Amino acid sequence: MPDLIGPPSGDVPSGDPSSGEKARALGAALADLTDIRAGTIPAMLTRRLVTYCVDLLPVDAAGVMLLDPAAPGAPVAETGVRPAGSRVDVAASSDEALREVELYEAGTGRGPCVEALFTGRSCGVADFTVAGARWPGLAPRVLAAGYQAMWAQPMRHLEHSVGAVNLYRRTTGLLPPHQQERARKLAHAATIGLLLFWARRLRAEHLRRDLTARVATEQAKGILAQRLGLSPEAAFEALTAQALRHHSPLPDLARALTEEPQGPWPPPAPDDRPR
Repeated sequence: MPDLIGPPSGDVPSGDPSSGEKARALGAALADLTDIRAGTIPAMLTRRLVTYCVDLLPVDAAGVMLLDPAAPGAPVAETGVRPAGSRVDVAASSDEALREVELYEAGTGRGPCVEALFTGRSCGVADFTVAGARWPGLAPRVLAAGYQAMWAQPMRHLEHSVGAVNLYRRTTGLLPPHQQERARKLAHAATIGLLLFWARRLRAEHLRRDLTARVATEQAKGILAQRLGLSPEAAFEALTAQALRHHSPLPDLARALTEEPQGPWPPPAPDDRPR
């Protein structure tokens, strides 16, 4: 359940013809946020998310906080306090004054945004003039930036928590339920996009390592074939046999041979090599 402070605003779904146009715009935004093309980076995606939130929701500004991308999928914490060792970055903001607010929140590790991120539950503040008791350091900063209310929506998919999108209003009142659902859909689409980016980057890193290992193995085959007067096939068999004998990964053995082509062969066991 969302963590709410104050009642929702009186905004209700309208039956005017523009509602269909807004639904189409939302669908296009959701498709765009999950369309990770070559060259797409998280900064581009979070800027898109901020723009769509301001355009499609009754909010005046938006910001995005992300967990350190080195560890997407950090476990949530029921307390809503940032776990030790985790790092939260301000990834995008539509208002520079708000960016300072969010930097404060990320630095202290407390506030609606951080709470939404680490509990996986939405957190809303209808009126910051009466929220000072809960967040005494944050409330005056939000008010000084010109905002009265906010809605923090977690960016989470299954067990993966990647960040939070933070929606600010210059008037009091929470987002109405149907707008909360729109915010949830936008945040979820961006979450999928980020997870796709990180998965693609991980695959690319694995491919790079595989290619590097293959190149080193081919080079080592050539070195060994020349030194021992063997065919490339026989040199590869000698490399493989040596790796199995010492329980050493073949790429490591190949790399050692390419780095020291005139070194001893067969090389000493890993435990016997000088450190």
